[in-house]
Amino acid sequence: MLRRILTSVALALTLIALAGVGSAHAQHQQTIVESFIKTESRLREALTQHTFKRDVVLQTIGPKGQVTGEYVRNSEFVFDDRGNRIERVTYHPPSTIREMRITNEDIQDLAGAQLLGIDIAESGKYNFNYHGEELINCQRVYVLNVEPVTKPNPNRMRERYFRGSVWIDVATFQIVKVRGIVEPQGKQRFPLFETWRESAGATFAFPSRTEADDVLHFPHRNVNYRIRVRYYDYKLFASTVSVKELDEPGN
Repeated sequence: MLRRILTSVALALTLIALAGVGSAHAQHQQTIVESFIKTESRLREALTQHTFKRDVVLQTIGPKGQVTGEYVRNSEFVFDDRGNRIERVTYHPPSTIREMRITNEDIQDLAGAQLLGIDIAESGKYNFNYHGEELINCQRVYVLNVEPVTKPNPNRMRERYFRGSVWIDVATFQIVKVRGIVEPQGKQRFPLFETWRESAGATFAFPSRTEADDVLHFPHRNVNYRIRVRYYDYKLFASTVSVKELDEPGN
């Protein structure tokens, strides 16, 4: 009898200890998410005070790897005399892409989720799930899986949502890499992309490149689609600004 009692007590203590460990682990995960949101908010604020350049190349690829069409758009993101950020297009030849159409949403995503990933100002619209730790180029990172709280509405295509993962530096809680897709898709198709960040100064790591190589499945054809975007020449603009999107797909 005494042995059974001792065994029961030991089991109860073990369960209590495990519950405590589980609670501490959950709290640690929540702290990671909160620290990430706080850090990303500070980065977004800093980014709105910088000018930068962006070179965009969108391509369709043939069965033998040849480029069958190309859309090029090089821009400077600067500020007007009211302090609003605007896109000044510096080079934009006519598109030669014929297998698909470059839409308003494609252009919106270039300046939105593909550049930054999550709309951190509306982080309440997302669920963040801690996935674990990894190494990227010998750098320890946390991995968070991200998905919208509610299913994106295909009748509201301009309301764009990111679905994918973010890799966060364990020391700074800054994003190292974003990988995912933008929704809703509706009748369109959008590629799986990756955006990398690199240090742009002593404090923050800003986006440096976006890449995608994906097959888009349309009802009557598949299109091999490639994205190459470079962000560079970040410069501080000494003013508090608001962001104003002036993009149009154009040709």
